[in-house]
Amino acid sequence: MMSENSNNKIWEENTWMKQARKLIKGLDKFPSQSKITIIMRHSQRNEPKLVKESDLEGTNMELTPLGEEMAKFLGSGLPRSRTVRLFHSPRSRCKVTAEKIYHGFLEVNGLGQLIGECTALHGIGINGQSYLDEFNSDKNYQVILNYLAGIYSPELWPPAEPFYKRSGERIWNQIDNTSQGGINLFVTHDFHIMIFRFGWFGLPPDERWVDYLGGFAFSIMEDHILLLDYGKFTKFGIPCWWKKREK
Repeated sequence: MMSENSNNKIWEENTWMKQARKLIKGLDKFPSQSKITIIMRHSQRNEPKLVKESDLEGTNMELTPLGEEMAKFLGSGLPRSRTVRLFHSPRSRCKVTAEKIYHGFLEVNGLGQLIGECTALHGIGINGQSYLDEFNSDKNYQVILNYLAGIYSPELWPPAEPFYKRSGERIWNQIDNTSQGGINLFVTHDFHIMIFRFGWFGLPPDERWVDYLGGFAFSIMEDHILLLDYGKFTKFGIPCWWKKREK
C-alpha cells in the first residue's frame, strides 16, 4: 500500500488521472440539492494484446495494484455532503473499482451504499472477434463512429439505439430512488460510455476518448440537463424519449 503523499502525487501528476481529476473537482458546480449521476470507466487494468476471441480465455484483464489504489483515492475525494450509491457492470474490474471507491469514501466518513451489479452497464451483444478486428485496425473513436453510422453488419454489431435507450431508462429509475442531493455512481466501460454520450446528448466520440476513472456526470432538472463532460459544465435539452416517460 502506498502512502497518502504518494497517492496524492500520482493523482495530481499522472496523465491518465486528468479526466478523473476534472470530474471530481467539477461536481461542486452542480446545485447542492440536485441528484447527480456519474457514468465512470473502471480504473487502470492490465492490458494484454488481444487479437483472437480465444485470447480472452484466461487473460488477466483485472485492475493493476495502482488501479486499485487510485480508485480508492478517488472515493476519498467524493463530496461528503452527498450520499453516494454505487453500481457496476458485471465485469470483475468494474466491481472491484466500485468496491474500492466505496471503501475510500467510507474512510473519510462519507455516507454511501454499494448497491452492486447493474445490467444497464453491459451487454450490447457485439460479436467478440469482429470487435477485436475493428479495434485492432482502426482508431478507437473511428470504430464508434462507424458503429453509430451503421457501417458494420447488424448481425455482428446490434444497433446501439435500443441499448442506450434501455440503459437510460434503467438508470433514470435509479435516479428516482435517490435522496435529494445524492449521487448515483455507475462504473462501466469506455465503449459503453461513448455510446451513452452520443445516444443521450448527441456528443460524438473524438480522439480524447475516455481514460481510466474518466467519464461524465449529469443532473436532470425540470426542463433541462446539466452535464459535466471533460471538465466542461453545460446545459442540454432532455432527450425526447426521456420526456415521453414523464407523461
